[in-house]
Amino acid sequence: MKVNDTTKGNLEMILAMMLSGTIGYFVVHSGQSFWNVVFFRCVIGGGLLLAYAFYRGVLPEALKQRSMLLLVLLGGVTLVANWVFLFASFSYIPFSIATVAYHTQPLMLVLAGAFLARQAPSGSLIFWLIVSFTGLWFVIELDMAEVRGLLQGDTRSVEAIFGLGLALAAALLYTVTTLITKQVSSVPPYLVALIQMGVGVLMLLPFVQWGALPSNSTSWLDLFILGAINTSFMYIIMYDAFQKLPTNLLAILSFIYPITALFVDHIAFATHISAWQLVGVALILISVCAVKFDWSLPKLGRRSAKEGIS
Repeated sequence: MKVNDTTKGNLEMILAMMLSGTIGYFVVHSGQSFWNVVFFRCVIGGGLLLAYAFYRGVLPEALKQRSMLLLVLLGGVTLVANWVFLFASFSYIPFSIATVAYHTQPLMLVLAGAFLARQAPSGSLIFWLIVSFTGLWFVIELDMAEVRGLLQGDTRSVEAIFGLGLALAAALLYTVTTLITKQVSSVPPYLVALIQMGVGVLMLLPFVQWGALPSNSTSWLDLFILGAINTSFMYIIMYDAFQKLPTNLLAILSFIYPITALFVDHIAFATHISAWQLVGVALILISVCAVKFDWSLPKLGRRSAKEGIS
């Protein structure tokens, strides 16, 4: 792999995760339901990607790669199902708990990559993933009393477990999407994203709330930004990064998303950033640097000679 490809992939993944961290703002500001937001993300993003694909003239040639297209279609199903499962989990458990559960995805990705490569992940990588997850815990400020409260009482406990299952299922589906995208390197990233957006339109069409469409230009602008920037452009650079970077680096860079979301909430909604959240940000950034620059944990040296008895 060329050095410039790796550098480009790093920059693309970082930018993609930063854009992901702004999605929540536009979703909230649009005032639309989840179904409408995701549907119009797919319509607007897919429409722009289709225009670009026609401009590049790649559609006729790409359609001949049927085996690859089947994989891309499968990736589209897992991507959209990932969105549905994650947002559905918010109805059963708090957003903070769902976010922590969903961000087990980097660990799933590393384990899946190691399994496919038939090579165990290094101890250093596992350590830095744990450090990142700890940082995420601080950033989200997960309240353990809230977690215990969810597990008290039969009905609420079942709902909490179901919600956690949805979030974990979403993480697994996103892991599958990532691995599939890495396997279709012969298909241009924008074409992969286009096909997956088309799958999303078909899957979500029956659930669109047509009677609750935006009634003002501001909401439509939010949806357009979500479709054009946070979908079309973001998935092009993210999928290009998927095809350039190893799974361990993709996993650790995905933790940039919650950091960005933290600061976007602070700027847009005047939320307070605590000292513990800043500690979490520092832990995540240290972990990203550690994996990027291949920092290894110090190994305990063995004694070369036995100590004599005096």
